[in-house]
Amino acid sequence: MPCSRSPSPPQGPHGPQTCGGDRPWVGPLWICGSGRCDGGGVTCSDLMCLRDICYARPDGVELCLDVVGPAPLPSDPVPVAVRVDGCPGWGPGDRGAAMLPFVNPAMARAGFLAVGISVRHSGQAIFPAQLEDVQAAVRWLRRNPLGLPVNPERIGIWGQSAGGHLAAMAGAKPSGTPGDEVQAVVTISGPSDLTRPGGDMRIDRPSPVTALVGGVRPEQLRAASPVAYVTTGAPPYLIIHGTRDETVPYEQGELLHRALLAAGADSRLVPIAGGHHNLLDDPDAPYDGQVWYDVANEAARFFQRHLGVGQGSAART
Repeated sequence: MPCSRSPSPPQGPHGPQTCGGDRPWVGPLWICGSGRCDGGGVTCSDLMCLRDICYARPDGVELCLDVVGPAPLPSDPVPVAVRVDGCPGWGPGDRGAAMLPFVNPAMARAGFLAVGISVRHSGQAIFPAQLEDVQAAVRWLRRNPLGLPVNPERIGIWGQSAGGHLAAMAGAKPSGTPGDEVQAVVTISGPSDLTRPGGDMRIDRPSPVTALVGGVRPEQLRAASPVAYVTTGAPPYLIIHGTRDETVPYEQGELLHRALLAAGADSRLVPIAGGHHNLLDDPDAPYDGQVWYDVANEAARFFQRHLGVGQGSAART
């Protein structure tokens, strides 16, 4: 049977909520059969997809998240895996990429409540706005106004490229406001030290990196670098990086890994031999293929170990 929209969205403990004007706080709820979930590229006979939930409106910019979980949702709280959208290059992105079968659907099948979040892009606000948005989403999940099966003590975060950078920042630099800390981090092909140029990471001319911090600003580049905030109290990290990454050099993964180990934190670096930014041998190939399912399984096992979910496969092998 094809995906079908529920007759009415779920409500929080205080009834329906709104996110600006007449827009509903909760978007479509899709209970999926053999079809695809709202064009998101995932066949989800066993999954529930809750789309377009507005979690914040900083400076009038509506930020939304999507939730993927088993159908029906469990009655008991489960750990959460938050996927950060930040691509391409902290610019306008599409959190819908988290609906690819080796991203949030894989995490949901591995036992997590999988959440994909959008953040402000660098054309809307410069850093640290993007980190603040990630932290706001984590706090929203802990407040849990919709009564989702969220375990507030077990929230992991992951992302790829610019999203991996923001995931690493969220782990290394909590705001100090209670509720935005995370318990495990997976960063894939993510920058860790923005002061070190290489690949497409240009810091002396207009580039995605300088757009993030508002220009050629060395102090801000350091302030936006996860390596600047690593401490012994950092959560465990899994760092996955292609050894031939032409966009964010492999050195960036090594720098974060070494900084975490030097601080006495838990870190594991997984090199993808011969992998470019897309983790494939061909840098122009689409982001797909077995390596991405392998990465999903690696990330799921890491989250299972550190967030306490029973061992299960995330994706095809």
